[in-house]
Amino acid sequence: MRKVLINFFVLLLCVSCTKQVEYTGVFSDGLIKPDKTERFDLSADNYGIKQIDTFYIDVNNNGIKDTIKRGRFVTGTAHSYTYYDIYLDNGKKLERLTTLEGADCVLRAYKFQMQPFVITSASRNIGADYMEPTKAKIEKFEIKNNKMESVSSKEHRPICDVRYLL
Repeated sequence: MRKVLINFFVLLLCVSCTKQVEYTGVFSDGLIKPDKTERFDLSADNYGIKQIDTFYIDVNNNGIKDTIKRGRFVTGTAHSYTYYDIYLDNGKKLERLTTLEGADCVLRAYKFQMQPFVITSASRNIGADYMEPTKAKIEKFEIKNNKMESVSSKEHRPICDVRYLL
């Protein structure tokens, strides 16, 4: 309750000064406790894959675990990203989902829900820059017939950081 009140007051103060609220919470994509983690040593001025987490999850409801690999790609700037490679149990790569992150706002993020398996995407277009709020879209996907299919979609008011929608 205290966190809700604090966030409300921050939002209230921010609205009164017409500035966008920065995301201050801890975001979870819903994938917890990976089955395997690989870390790669990068020097401060290098870019590349920093970490890959592997999850074994039945995404297509056939009783056999499939694979989701979550990789963190760092660029040495605020525009790093996370990608999710989804593989079916037969080895076929189903999809690659990629976040879009800036220093001030995240423009595309994903949340995974288990039982039933659903992927929710929150995204928006860039405005004049990453900080300018634009209309967002929230879309839900399910794996049907071994394909990722949209099952719902709705527009959302202009926002800077789409993680607030997940």
